[in-house]
Amino acid sequence: MKKVGIITLYYKNYNYGGQLGAYALQKAIAKLGFHCEQITFKWQNEYTLQAYESAKGAEHFRTFSESIPHSERLYTVSDIAECVDDYDIFVCGSDQIWGLPWVISDDILPCMALSFVPASKTKIAYAASMGGAEIEPDRKNILAPHVNSLDFVSVREKSAIPFVKTMKNGDITHVLDPVMLLDKSGWDDISATPPEKAYILTYDLRDITGVQEYAEALSKKYGYEIISLATAGAATVGPKEFVGYIKHAKYFITSAFHGAAFAILYKVPFLVFPVSDNPQDPKSMDSRLIALLDTFGLSSCYVYDTSNIPNIDDVTFHHIDESKTSAFRHNSLQFLKDALES
Repeated sequence: MKKVGIITLYYKNYNYGGQLGAYALQKAIAKLGFHCEQITFKWQNEYTLQAYESAKGAEHFRTFSESIPHSERLYTVSDIAECVDDYDIFVCGSDQIWGLPWVISDDILPCMALSFVPASKTKIAYAASMGGAEIEPDRKNILAPHVNSLDFVSVREKSAIPFVKTMKNGDITHVLDPVMLLDKSGWDDISATPPEKAYILTYDLRDITGVQEYAEALSKKYGYEIISLATAGAATVGPKEFVGYIKHAKYFITSAFHGAAFAILYKVPFLVFPVSDNPQDPKSMDSRLIALLDTFGLSSCYVYDTSNIPNIDDVTFHHIDESKTSAFRHNSLQFLKDALES
């Protein structure tokens, strides 16, 4: 059985999307018949690493993170090439592996496009993201030769394809985020069930203007309790509870990509508040959220103007063609299967 090593934002990334995405991609590749694990790689700068380690709520993530198959050895940029003989195939992705310039330094960035892997090994990018539709020219210059050396490239945001094509000769495939490779039953297997009561859920790590206020207005209208998955920037529950709380929520208010992804999976009425002042900027963090909502015909769930917030009771999922969603999942898995078996 061939062995696959994944490079992504796994190591001490105490973030719901980072951990659940790492879990889902490893699971999906294993189901395709490969031995697969995360390569434990120190991808973040020292400041960010210390912030993660000392953050309130970090304890909620450690056990879950350790449960994901991973290399025993911790690699750094200076010795990552020493893992090459341990794997037959390398995958980079998903998450914002080609973005986050304030966290992923210029010397780390090439590793996120498998620069350390020789051409004799298969190199795949799965659902790689830049955070937006493009990145700054200096970062592109660093990344481009390594992206061009990848054998198969797929991206999470369809809007990023034109820009990535300027770095890579050949096809660029639009695929689902790894958390959507698993269907509801796949997540039900690990989700923790919250207390039985009606509640409005919020998940907002940045204290975005309007999130709490809108939740309070809904609470006043319906008499539902408000439960927050982040308090003062710190996570309040673990990844399994995160999935369970979204699944059972009456309403969900968020500013997070993976919060929206799970709301779509479980068909929970939700709204997404912007995290940037200019959401339409292709480099903004919001462009990935807008792209996700557009993919599923849910652009009306995005709050473009906090003075004119959509009515969350108007959010429905009846228009989503489940056969098309299943086809998108199938095509994403097929991309992965074809690349791994090449």
